[in-house]
Amino acid sequence: MTTNPNISRRGLRRAAVLLIALTTVSGALAVAAGLRHDGAWAAVELTSCGVSALALHRVSRWLDADADRAVLAGLASGTATPDDLAADLGLRVAVVRLSLARLRSSGLVEKDGRGFARRHDR
Repeated sequence: MTTNPNISRRGLRRAAVLLIALTTVSGALAVAAGLRHDGAWAAVELTSCGVSALALHRVSRWLDADADRAVLAGLASGTATPDDLAADLGLRVAVVRLSLARLRSSGLVEKDGRGFARRHDR
């Protein structure tokens, strides 16, 4: 489902967890270095914290884009509910609901009485 066939959703989720841990640890080390009045080490840790936070943001965007593409592909066959889409695509229902909210606000998906469907005027 991802744009890069060598990276799976599972791999991206693992990367996100590792980046969360790295961001947390480097932030804590930066605070500790600041309390010790070690400015150089605090700067290194703050830089590490910032880089890992930016990488985490990028991975999150990749996961969101991947889910959006999968949901749009799932809606190609017709109207579906979030639960049906999640079961068909192998995604969590919460991921599908967030994706549908993003796609609905962008105008790519509309909601009717039976569920969600792709807009055909685009």
